[in-house]
Amino acid sequence: MRDRYAEFTSLIMNINRYIQKIKSEEMKKLGLKGNQVQCIFYLFKEEGGLNAVQLGELCEEDKAAISRTLKALEAKGLIYLAGRKDKYGNPYRLTEAGNVCAREVVAKTEIFVQKASEGIDEESRTRLYDSLELIEKNLKDCIVRKEGGYD
Repeated sequence: MRDRYAEFTSLIMNINRYIQKIKSEEMKKLGLKGNQVQCIFYLFKEEGGLNAVQLGELCEEDKAAISRTLKALEAKGLIYLAGRKDKYGNPYRLTEAGNVCAREVVAKTEIFVQKASEGIDEESRTRLYDSLELIEKNLKDCIVRKEGGYD
């Protein structure tokens, strides 16, 4: 009999570990850390820019962590704050150097996703993502309802 809990948690933890290791190694070549990569990625996708609160939500980082990340990216000359110096209301945008870096990040992520998906046809990939989204929702619901226990 398969131990679904052990198999599920082991697979998820290993996938996450591999993603983090690859991301860390590849982005180190660009002089970036994982949380900085996420900000660059989202800013590249949103041409009008994003404010600190929006970036924090997208990157799933708290206010302090996103603030440190944005400060580091500004110091590297990859982003700038558009408008007045209101860190949370005005959007951050990529500089020209940030756009160059972002294109490299996106290219690397596309290769990474392609390699991770080798051998999976489109129908199976769609079912996989649908299943993962449902699992995420179900687990989130468990956390929200946990006051009465997980059963």
